[in-house]
Amino acid sequence: MEIQDVSQALANKIASSYISGEDEAASFFDYPKIQNEETYKKRLEELSNRQFPRQELVDYLLEFHKNFDASDKTISNIKRMLDPKSVVVIGGQQAGLLTGPLYSIHKIISIIKFAKEQEELLNVPVLPVFWVAGEDHDFAEINHTYVLHNGRVEKRAIKQKHFKKSPASKVIIDQNKAEDWIKEIIGTFGETIYTNDILNHLYDDLRKSSTYVDFFINIVFRLFKDHGLIIVDSGDAGFRKIGSPFMETIIRNNSKLGEKVLCGQLTLKELGYGQPIEMNEHNAHLFLIHDGERILLERFKTQFVGKNKECHFEHTALLELNHNQPELFSNNVATRPLMQEYVFPTLAFISGPGEIAYWAALKKAFHLFGFKVPPVIPRLMISILDRKTEKYVKELGLDIAKVVNSGCQNEREDWLKKQQPFPIEQMTEETITQILNAHRPFKELAIQVDPHLKDLAEKNAELIQSQIYYLKQKMEKSIRFQHKVELDKFDHINHFIKPLNAPQERIWNIFYYINLYGYQIIDEMLDLNYQWNNQHKVITI
Repeated sequence: MEIQDVSQALANKIASSYISGEDEAASFFDYPKIQNEETYKKRLEELSNRQFPRQELVDYLLEFHKNFDASDKTISNIKRMLDPKSVVVIGGQQAGLLTGPLYSIHKIISIIKFAKEQEELLNVPVLPVFWVAGEDHDFAEINHTYVLHNGRVEKRAIKQKHFKKSPASKVIIDQNKAEDWIKEIIGTFGETIYTNDILNHLYDDLRKSSTYVDFFINIVFRLFKDHGLIIVDSGDAGFRKIGSPFMETIIRNNSKLGEKVLCGQLTLKELGYGQPIEMNEHNAHLFLIHDGERILLERFKTQFVGKNKECHFEHTALLELNHNQPELFSNNVATRPLMQEYVFPTLAFISGPGEIAYWAALKKAFHLFGFKVPPVIPRLMISILDRKTEKYVKELGLDIAKVVNSGCQNEREDWLKKQQPFPIEQMTEETITQILNAHRPFKELAIQVDPHLKDLAEKNAELIQSQIYYLKQKMEKSIRFQHKVELDKFDHINHFIKPLNAPQERIWNIFYYINLYGYQIIDEMLDLNYQWNNQHKVITI
């Protein structure tokens, strides 16, 4: 397994500017010099002067991890959190089926690698923590994966229907439908020496799971069993209880919080960085479970109202509800980072490009509560180059950096044009010109005979043109068929490096590669020496 760095442009302007180290973007963060070792020493010193609910957190995590096949190393890491010098490297994602898109795996790898490196540099316990967004309620974002079927990239969703806006932690997984879906998805990958073991392991993880979050966590612990990863489910009642005191603080200071978040958003917008969070001066940045659904709250003076008027609470009533039933409350994209900062001694946050954008709006919100924005580390962005794809890239003489950034559709078309000894395009245009010139007097004659025939005469000319184009298409199809073997190679590269014209890591799932190369691919990826230089990593297997 080898690794190659390539440059990749990001569509997200603020993320791109931050990663490039531009001063303007850096001003939105407290620790922008993420390449400097002194940054983490300063952050460590800052954290040493703060208090965290360590004992409560450790007690909860030890109990929570009893529900899963967590390794001894994970349990040991949880206990190490009692050390007042210990800190965490943390990042999170939604609980996608089969772990979701590859970027979830890349984020976990980033967390584990960065934590290990910082522990060696700082000589204090640095623990890897993955935050599963079990509080999120958009089932459509986690209920599917993509497969290649008949030469097309297709989305395959589980057939379980779910219409309520329930947190993922509360959505019970339909065992039969999930088993059928797993069999269907793995079946599209083709049978290898690893396929039966994968199916048996996934069925086993499924049987041990009640919810989609359980299923996600069981799989993650299987994939990363030897690396001491700690997992937290933000939608779990026990975790919500730990965060209850800070939730009270958020409720009490909600008006000021709203002002700070809005101010950050307006500044970003004025500087041309867009609007990462929905701008709404009444947004309370909190969700509440009401009648089994997750409802966004809005604030009107001392009243909190469901966005669609589903519920209504006075300020004091909401505080009392948080005290008695903290599991009913959850955070949005603005308050989730704040809750994370309250609960965990966060040395660094591992972030995706989109997260960088909305964290940039939160600096003043962090300061409101006496926090600083932790060092925000862009996660490793990775493309996996399997052996077949690598072979085709070499055979066709393609530049892998260009393929990662843009695919190879243009190169495909250029190659095809070079294979055509026939002047099809030229002859088509010349033929149409000649026919239209010959047809024009005929059309004019028809109009002289009967002006009402004008539309019909023009339609007649269009039909003749369409027949010429039809023959042209047939000739081009015949040429493509003659060169199908080579064209299929271009298509294969596009499908697996730039599927649906998107980065590989946003579409494909890790189990496609596990099916090819076995579970050891995870450990091999973790063994690689990554440079935190904000370059895209191409891993050749």
